[in-house]
Amino acid sequence: MAACQDVQKWITANILVPVTKAITEARQSCQDVGKWVDEQVTRPVESWISKTEQQCRNWPWPLSWLCQAVLVVIKVVEWVVETVAKWVVTLVCQIVTFVIGWIVELVVRVVSWVVTFVVCLFSDLGGALKSLYDLWNIVIDAVADVFDFVGVLLDDVGGILDDLGRLVDSLASSLGWLGVVLGIIKGVIDLARKLVDIVRDIVKAVGDIVVGVLALNPCSMLRGVADLGVGIGRAILEVAAPAVGAGVGAVAGGPPGALAGVIVGTGAKALGVFASGIRDSVVLRQLEDIATNAINTAFGAGSDRAMRAIASLNMRSRIFGIPFMPDARRMFLSSNSTMINLVTLHNSGAINLHGLAGYIGTCTKLFNEVDSEVVYAGTDLRVSYSDIDTFLGSGPGSVPEFRVYPIRKSKFLDHLKLARRKARFLGAQFSIPKIDEFECTDPAWLPLENAIGVAVTQRALMAAVFGRVAAITDDLSTLPAASHFHYVPDARGKELYGLTSWMRPSGTVAVPAGQPDSIAMESGVTYRNCSPDYVFRYVLIHEMGHYLGLDHETGTRWLDEIMYSVGSGGSVSVSGVAEYLALGGEPRFTVGDANAAWRWFTGDGATALFP
Repeated sequence: MAACQDVQKWITANILVPVTKAITEARQSCQDVGKWVDEQVTRPVESWISKTEQQCRNWPWPLSWLCQAVLVVIKVVEWVVETVAKWVVTLVCQIVTFVIGWIVELVVRVVSWVVTFVVCLFSDLGGALKSLYDLWNIVIDAVADVFDFVGVLLDDVGGILDDLGRLVDSLASSLGWLGVVLGIIKGVIDLARKLVDIVRDIVKAVGDIVVGVLALNPCSMLRGVADLGVGIGRAILEVAAPAVGAGVGAVAGGPPGALAGVIVGTGAKALGVFASGIRDSVVLRQLEDIATNAINTAFGAGSDRAMRAIASLNMRSRIFGIPFMPDARRMFLSSNSTMINLVTLHNSGAINLHGLAGYIGTCTKLFNEVDSEVVYAGTDLRVSYSDIDTFLGSGPGSVPEFRVYPIRKSKFLDHLKLARRKARFLGAQFSIPKIDEFECTDPAWLPLENAIGVAVTQRALMAAVFGRVAAITDDLSTLPAASHFHYVPDARGKELYGLTSWMRPSGTVAVPAGQPDSIAMESGVTYRNCSPDYVFRYVLIHEMGHYLGLDHETGTRWLDEIMYSVGSGGSVSVSGVAEYLALGGEPRFTVGDANAAWRWFTGDGATALFP
């Protein structure tokens, strides 16, 4: 038995982990291409265009018009060159690293399994039989990787459409209110991006179902069923208007009436798409005025600080807004930890390592369970069933270190990209960070204890992990965002989805009931993920909205608003129904939210955001 385990441990530590770590790092470098282009190319060029455009507006006509026309051409050419370069490099890199990595990883894992199986066959028959299950899971992992890769490619298509939408927004802003007509194009682009998003979600859901069935893992199956149901529902909503028109027309006039109904319904949907794009263009145009007025009111119109602040926003560009860098980190549990003992947690029923790793196991929380990764440290390679079994029997150090994460890195990245897209409508320009991690070293973080109002444990986490000191001098443009496992349920057995520590020392902006009038906290947000993802992917940006100065506005919000809360939301609204049936079909920030955010930007946040 010892020889079997020793060989398996040596092969995993010295062959599998190094190889898969190199593959993981190569794939990460592909994702970093877009981030590098955004920071090193897009931001400097767009900043120059914005400043030049401001100077153009001070020139006499027709020189001002000619200068702006040239800049519009420059914007388009720069976008084409940048986008082609960025996405060609990204796509080629991802395809090459996936194909090579998939083949290399599969070959190495199979060869390693053969060696281990032969050794175990002569030293530990039970271990050899158990390893047959590992071989089956090697096949399952290869299938899961294919589904994940299709999702990555579709996500890239969505990213290209998002970049195109930002260009249209920038051009519309340069043309003033006349540019609002470009909102029609923006609406079509947003619809295309949304359809790609729906297809991607359905592919991922089918992947979860297939993998769950093959592995007999109920968590994966239930998660996939939930996401698939929501994806199909969203797809149905996109064709609801033509379908309703056909039905009404058929009742009224038979087949000719049905055809007429389809035409009318399709026209109504098209008008809704156009209207949503125009609305977004108008809101973004209003946002520049909101920002300018808030700065002038807070710092004094014409003052040096006000002029510097307005210039820093890069008006009429793709990067308009205050730069924020989310400091995104995943909590993890280490198999080598003695402070948070995974064996004890597993045996007590607090977690199920087999289930969290995607193997045969119970799904204790149904749709409330985390979408976990259980991988060897530094890699995205799932821990083998044999190693988990050995670990549960022998404890820390018996197998190469592995880590349990509460969310898959790809899903966390999806949530951050969504947050970036939505934060633009507050005048906040989020960067896409490289996702970091931190170890759970305090039992109070698992689950995260909280007292709503003071959030003492979360504040301690923000201080220990993110270095926040609860002072106005904290760099508030760095936004701590931690993904963790669970919160402690309240007396009713209800569990939070997310929690924000507030930085409101003036007591003038969105201070919740029950908190002191002046709050200076170790600011940041925590959240957890559960199913269906389309519903709960908005939790992160909802909590970030709190960080940026927003509240729930009890009784006035509905499901079409990001800051909606079940406990404080209002009744069904006509605008909300129209949003999902005919317009953008997604929760959004309102103009009122933008005004509230800018009161915080230029108030409590001013010292850090506008030095």
